[in-house]
This record gives sequence, structure tokens and C-alpha cells, in this order.
Amino acid sequence: MVGGILIAGACVASAAWYVPRVMANDRGVITGMVSSSGVVALNFAASGQIGKINVHLNQVVHKGQVLAVEYAPSADSVVAADKATIAAVQAKIAQLRAAAAANPADAAVDNAELAAARAQLASDQAQLATDRLKVVATEIVAPSPGIVVAANGQPGETVTSSGIRSYASETRQQATTQQPQFSLLPEGPQPVHRDAAAVSSLPVIALRVSDAWQVVALVPEGSVAKIKAGQKVTINVPTARTTGVTGQIQQLIPTPVSTAQGLFYEAVITVTGRVANVPMNGMAADIKLG
Repeated sequence: MVGGILIAGACVASAAWYVPRVMANDRGVITGMVSSSGVVALNFAASGQIGKINVHLNQVVHKGQVLAVEYAPSADSVVAADKATIAAVQAKIAQLRAAAAANPADAAVDNAELAAARAQLASDQAQLATDRLKVVATEIVAPSPGIVVAANGQPGETVTSSGIRSYASETRQQATTQQPQFSLLPEGPQPVHRDAAAVSSLPVIALRVSDAWQVVALVPEGSVAKIKAGQKVTINVPTARTTGVTGQIQQLIPTPVSTAQGLFYEAVITVTGRVANVPMNGMAADIKLG
């Protein structure tokens, strides 16, 4: 009995010492998400198979460069056929012009045929433009200069407009389905967001177009008074192994966001420190005030 009382007393004393320190350390921490990382995800416009990946990791690309091509042999053959038809009509127009110059007496007949040939040429050129647009839809083109930070997939692999299916991500998602839906620290119950579509696909190409990035944090209603524009913060993004990055609160959006845990307000945080690897959009971030 005496031993049990001593053990119980030790547990109570330990809790009295440890819990206030944990709460004190976490009281100034809010959770957020990387909302603008300077990285754009590029995918094909429609489902199909990868024909070719033209770039590799860390490659510098220019605006308009074709980064990847979807397998579409029919589209290429149609464009080739359009070009052959246009070449034939152009040859016919040249013949009609030569005939009209050689025999002015038949100029009226030749001019009528020439007008018909020109109309046919305009129609064929319009069709070529339409078919070229279909080919463009099977290409991933760089929207601006940048650096390739991810080139996923192999020729022959099936893709959709959302990207490439990631079985590894799905496995991790299934493994976490039994975890609690809420985290009690640092600011009370926090929702754990799991977007199945987001974690089960990878972009074909991820292109970094800027080194600037931002974080949006959800601030509980009871902690709004602690948030001020211009306030310094420290940002950690565990998934990207990014720690101790300095930032500054740009603004606190006054429109509340209603959740099952109550009202929250969004704080937009501009990152002022530099990191070797900028995290991707959607990654969870911990923001420590001060």
C-alpha cells in the first residue's frame, strides 16, 4: 500500500511538472498549410498514356518548351494528312495560275477554278489548325521559365488529367485510417484533413517558377488577439524537412471560417527566410509565434 501511494504521488508530481511546460511550449503554435510555393503542377489535358518525358530533375527549361508528350499516333497522322492535302491544293493553284497566264482566252474558266481551289485551301488550313490544337492537348508545355523539381512516370504509363496514380500514397493513407481524426495540441481539437484525390496522384511534371512562397494558417477564435500584421513567426514544414524558417504575418483575413471545432480565421504568412528546398503546395506547416 505504501509503495502504491509513493508511485501515485510520483505520477502526480511528474504530471504537475510536465503538462504545464508542454502547454506553455505549444500555446504559441498554430497550424497551417503551404498555399503558394512557386511550384506549378503540370498534367495532360485528358487521360491517356505517356509517350515521352523530355526533361529530367533539376533541368532548367524555357517558356513554351515541350516537357512531355502523350501517346497519340492518330493525331499526328491526321496532321500529316492535312499537310499533304494542303500541299496538293497549293500545287493545283500554281498550275491554274500558269495555265491562265499561258492561255488568256480561257482566263474566265481558270479564274473560277482558281477561286474554288483557294476556298478549298482556306478550308484545309482551318482543319489543320483544329487538328494541331488536338496535338497540343497531348503535350505538356512550360508556362514560364523554371526548374524541373519532379518528372514522374515512364513511357507507356497511364495518366489522367489529375496526374499519375500513386500506389505508395494510397498505402500510407490506408495505414492512417485508424488514427484519431483530431489532434488535441497545440490549439485544442484540430481537424486532420485527408484528401484522397490529392494523396493518390502525382503530377507528371512539377516546375518551380519562383522561390517565393506563402503559408495560410487557421487561427482559433480565442487566439485571434495574439495575431498582428507584421508579427514575426517561425515556420516548420515537417514533410519537406524544412525547419526554423522565418516569416511574417501579412494579414489576418476578417472573414471567419466555420468548422466542426468552431470559428477560425485565416492568417496569411509571407516567408522571409530562404530554404534549399521550397515545400510543395498543400503541405502542413507549424507556425510558432514570436
